[in-house]
Amino acid sequence: MPGTIVSAIELARTFENEVKVGGVARRRWACNLSDNTLTAGGPPDITTILNATCGGTWGVSHPVHTALGLQKITVNERFEDDPYKLEVIGEYGLVIPADIQAPVNRDAVWSFESQPGQVPALFYYDGTTQRPLTNSAYDYFPGLTTEESLVRIKVQKNFSTVPYTWLNAQNHVNSGTFLGCAANTIKVAAVEATYVAEEYNNSLYQYYAATASLLYRQSSHNLLLPDVGFNFISGGQKRRAMVFDFENAEWIATSNPVGLDGNGAQTFGAPAILNRRVFPQSDLAALFGTPT
Repeated sequence: MPGTIVSAIELARTFENEVKVGGVARRRWACNLSDNTLTAGGPPDITTILNATCGGTWGVSHPVHTALGLQKITVNERFEDDPYKLEVIGEYGLVIPADIQAPVNRDAVWSFESQPGQVPALFYYDGTTQRPLTNSAYDYFPGLTTEESLVRIKVQKNFSTVPYTWLNAQNHVNSGTFLGCAANTIKVAAVEATYVAEEYNNSLYQYYAATASLLYRQSSHNLLLPDVGFNFISGGQKRRAMVFDFENAEWIATSNPVGLDGNGAQTFGAPAILNRRVFPQSDLAALFGTPT
C-alpha cells in the first residue's frame, strides 16, 4: 500500500502577475511519509495529498491572494533525495465553477449572435398597428420580401446519456414567454450531441456534449397570411366572389383574390392578417433553463 503522510511543512511561496494574463501563485510543501515510496507502492493518492497540503479540494482559495484558486499540483518523489519525503507544489490561478465540477454537473453555456434573414413582406406598421401591405386597390404585391434580423441562441450542456428530450424538441417553438420573448418567437432549429470521454480528477467520465441552436424571430415563427381568396362565406355558405363588368353590365367571377375579414366575409377593402402557427409548442424554459 502507498505510504501515508505523517506531517507536511510549507516552504517558501512564490507569486507572479502579468498585465492581461493575471496572477499565478505557487505554494510548496515537504511531506514526511510513513514508508519508503519506492518499496511501499508509491506516494499517497491525490485526495490524501490535497487534504494534507492544499486544503482538500480543487479551487480552494489561496490564503493571501484569495481571488486565485487551486488548479494544479505537482508531486516530486525523493525530495532532497530522501525516499521518505515528497515535494508537493500547488499552483493557483483564476478558476471558474466549471473548472472544478464533473462534466455533467457543469452549468449550460449560452451565446447570442445576430444574423440577417428575409421574410415575405405581407404587412406594414401604421404606428404600432400591423396593416396588410397592399396597393391602393387592396391587392398584394406578389413575391415581395423584406429583411428581418434573427438572433441565433446556442445552449451547450453535458448529459450522462443521449439527450433525447433536446433532440425531440427540434422544430418546436416556445409555448410561453422565454428569455423575455413572446410565445412562438423562438424555435429549436437544430440539436447536436457528441460522445466525449474526459479525465477529471483522476477519473474517466463518459458523456454526451450537446448543443442546441435556437432562432429568435421578432415577428414570430407563425405564418402571417393575408386573408384573401376567390370565395367568401355568406349565410353559412361558400360563394364565389363576383365583380361587376360595367362594359357588359353583368356580374362575373373575380379574376383576383378578394379581401376577407378573418371570418370569411368580404371586406371590400384591405384584408385581415391571419396568424397561423405551423410548429408544435414546448416549454423551452423548462427544457433549456435560462442563462446564469
